[in-house]
Amino acid sequence: MIPRNIELYRDHSASYESVDVEGRPHVICPQCLTPVLLCQSLSDRQRRKAARLRETDSVAAMDYLKKAVPCGDRAAKAVVLHLRKKDEGCHYCGHPMPRGALLCANCMSVNLDWN
Repeated sequence: MIPRNIELYRDHSASYESVDVEGRPHVICPQCLTPVLLCQSLSDRQRRKAARLRETDSVAAMDYLKKAVPCGDRAAKAVVLHLRKKDEGCHYCGHPMPRGALLCANCMSVNLDWN
């Protein structure tokens, strides 16, 4: 990350005003500065279902996460926006990524690999 981005990334107070993580495990995406819940309470089957829903209908995936996690609208949207599509690269820039990688080496965006 270039020094300017590192300086911007230091203060997360505005990020926490937009998404309430309620003390749950999360990561702040360096690309969009949004808290992304890691959804550790979900089983692998539930994660795969959310990822499949996202490929066809993002709103349905958000509704599913709001009930399964549970979480609010903004937290569910943040998770859905950071889900990688099956066998594709970074959700933000498309750069190739290894399976299970959390951060894109090209743009530093958080990628949730639930497929």
